Amino acid sequence: MNMFQALGVSLSSPTGIAITIIEFLLGFGAGYVLFKGLKYIIAFFLILIVGDLLSVWKISALNFKSLAAGVASGNTTELAEGLRSLAPFLGIIEPLFTSIIIFVGFLIGAAVAFFK
Repeated sequence: MNMFQALGVSLSSPTGIAITIIEFLLGFGAGYVLFKGLKYIIAFFLILIVGDLLSVWKISALNFKSLAAGVASGNTTELAEGLRSLAPFLGIIEPLFTSIIIFVGFLIGAAVAFFK
């Protein structure tokens, strides 16, 4: 029995036709909702990636010229001091600050979507 014969058997009664139409509509609805949700999930991750890229850009605006000068001159003491001064920022403050900003934006966006 091939696929077309099986389809003919399942569509031979009004009940089979109704069930086939309902199943098609369920599949259509699931595909539609999944795609809409997937679109928003992808947008969510893209927003997080952009936030991380902006954090990297912000870090590059710090005083790296003095670090580069320390490397160029061979002054390892100046380089070590510069890296030690950046360690708290890179380790704790920057990820926390970025997460808080994204979370506040998320709350405001969720409130706008809820009340819209």
